[in-house]
Amino acid sequence: MVPPELDEGLPLERIKDFSLEELLGMTIKAEIGARKFYESLAERIEIQELKNKIEWLAGEEKKHEELLRKIYANMFPGKEVVFPKEHIGPELKPVARELHGVQDIIDLIRWAMKAEEIAAKFYAELEDMVDTDEKKRLMRYLSDMEWGHYYNLKAEYELLLDWAMYSQMMNVGP
Repeated sequence: MVPPELDEGLPLERIKDFSLEELLGMTIKAEIGARKFYESLAERIEIQELKNKIEWLAGEEKKHEELLRKIYANMFPGKEVVFPKEHIGPELKPVARELHGVQDIIDLIRWAMKAEEIAAKFYAELEDMVDTDEKKRLMRYLSDMEWGHYYNLKAEYELLLDWAMYSQMMNVGP
């Protein structure tokens, strides 16, 4: 279940009727939002190794945007990308809003993981709803990308938890 503070996307039943062109515009917009999210997150991180990982994720989102733009250009030659006006489920604005006051790096990464999980599940649900093999393949690809980001963040999260626990143990003494 998606937490209420993050459940602000378009109803899935409306999205199933989107054309492939509209779905591609939606996903490109989501990748732009994800990149901006990771760039803003990286600015808040002081641990250089973690900052590098978050900047890498921002770069990955940029690559995904570029790939989706190429797919769009091949499928709809000469047309400008049309972005939906409404908020779309996998965009990270609700998570970014929640992150605004968060100072703990572990909470920052946890929220980023949540955003990637929501996006991956969103695309997986869309895969079941769209009607053509072409749309299904696109949604599966996008879901897999988001799960990849989730697991990258999860590895960093677990390292941070171990480091935090180790740091606390070092401060406990006789």
